Amino acid sequence: MRLRKTIGLSLVLLVASVPAMAKAPLGGHHHPEPHLKAKPHKAEAEAKGSAKRHRVGHGVGHGVGHKVAVRTARRRRVSERRHVAALPPPDRFIGGLRAVGRPQIGSAAWYGGRHIGRRTASGEPLDDVHVTAAHRSLPLYSLVRVTNLNNGRSVIATINDRGPVSRRLLIDLSPRAAEDLDMIRAGIARVSIEPVVRTARRPREPGR
Repeated sequence: MRLRKTIGLSLVLLVASVPAMAKAPLGGHHHPEPHLKAKPHKAEAEAKGSAKRHRVGHGVGHGVGHKVAVRTARRRRVSERRHVAALPPPDRFIGGLRAVGRPQIGSAAWYGGRHIGRRTASGEPLDDVHVTAAHRSLPLYSLVRVTNLNNGRSVIATINDRGPVSRRLLIDLSPRAAEDLDMIRAGIARVSIEPVVRTARRPREPGR
């Protein structure tokens, strides 16, 4: 009788443990698989979105700024060409002077005041009587025709000094040159400078 009870109890326990063994994984450790619809962490999602907006905004801003700068420079060059074209053509012969070389276009200023009386690079003192100018590379004592592109006025100046100090300027003019160009009040003007040389005058034929 005892043997039968023992065998019957063992069978009951075996039958009860079969479902639990079927649910357990074979490896012995249970690792839950991530849910396919699980959403990323909120902070991580915000960081990714901020980085993406920064990249897009930076690229768009840089591109727009560059395009505007290029467009502005192009319009300025076209405006200068039209303005120069509207001026009367420069004389190739100006009282025994002949234009040589290519003209340069840039900004001009004038200097005087406390500089009056000081020696220039040529050794001559700066004054407000003679039409002189300062240039970085043109030979000393050479002549240039300076034209104020704002009003079309021109003057022949002698290079007797070195300058200007500011790289934004092309030439510095004496007070008399600035007065002839009508730029005293403005201080700075857009100009065209063209080197000129003296021409040998042909001797007059007898009877003429």
